Amino acid sequence: MIKKQQKWIALLVTLTFVWLLQVSTMPLTAAGASEQAGLVNAEQGPGYVEAVRHKYVPAPKKSILPYILIGVGVVAVAAVLFLVVLKTKYDITGSWTFVFVGPSQVTYVLTFTGTKASGTFKFDIIPVYTGPYTVDGKNVTMSIPGYTGLQFSGQFTAKDTMSGTWIDGSATYNWTATRNATAAAMNPTPTAQSMLFPK
Repeated sequence: MIKKQQKWIALLVTLTFVWLLQVSTMPLTAAGASEQAGLVNAEQGPGYVEAVRHKYVPAPKKSILPYILIGVGVVAVAAVLFLVVLKTKYDITGSWTFVFVGPSQVTYVLTFTGTKASGTFKFDIIPVYTGPYTVDGKNVTMSIPGYTGLQFSGQFTAKDTMSGTWIDGSATYNWTATRNATAAAMNPTPTAQSMLFPK
């Protein structure tokens, strides 16, 4: 819901900032202006010139309001840029094609079910490997319960690509992943599927 409203929020904040800048540039009423006007319109009697010459009119104090408004505007624009432009929410849910480089290179399709932050993944192979995943910003971690010393970690390189390493005991290997366009995408079937992660 919030993601759908981000453009409207950004537009509202921008318009408010422009309005605040307009208000900050409007002139304020000069102090003593009404007194000077009354003095000019009054009957000019004896000593009028001396009275005007020696009349003390204090200089108007500068308002800090424009500076406050500019500061608020800068903070608002920075917040909008962070929320709408810079902070990208990565969504791992769905089907991905993983290429694992290990003792041999194999390609599998992994399906992630849950939220953007956590859930369960499974390999579309027999036997079925499944386990939990977590996403923290760009960082992704996965594990398969029952396989001690087997850990997957990596990060999003773009919204639809990931890369990282997987550790099997003392050996470290690489993996890459690409989001599938449709859930029906099929992976090449290796001849020995269960040999990638031996217990």
